[in-house]
Amino acid sequence: RCRRVKPRRARQPTPTGEAVAAGDDFDAAQREVLRQTVADIAAVSELDVALYVGPLAQGRTSARALHAARPDPDRALLIAVDPAGRAVEIVTGSLAAERCDERTCALATAAMTSSFAAGDLFGGLRNGLLLLASHARSPRLLHLGTI
Repeated sequence: RCRRVKPRRARQPTPTGEAVAAGDDFDAAQREVLRQTVADIAAVSELDVALYVGPLAQGRTSARALHAARPDPDRALLIAVDPAGRAVEIVTGSLAAERCDERTCALATAAMTSSFAAGDLFGGLRNGLLLLASHARSPRLLHLGTI
């Protein structure tokens, strides 16, 4: 549902002079932070949240295929980032779109791409996930018997 946005700069030179995707190799602590952030979003939103960082050979089509492969695509929220292809795709199922609308996804994409442009893949992912988490919370229900 959200559109594809290309960051200005997602690659940075390594000390050897080779260009690799910025932050391509997350350390164990960063991986754990991202894993826990995704798990926390899934817990508070009751959505099937997934983060994919890797090649998206066919862009949005690849992201949609990953989304369709989720156990419950209607409840799924997929954030797919291709650092080498300089692409960010956020795909939502019908139920997930009720909580993470187009504007929320665009805001999360902007937050991520601004960090990616500065060469901070991990920080961009974390910022985007936290922004989505703040909007994806499950609605609070009030029961008539408790009023």
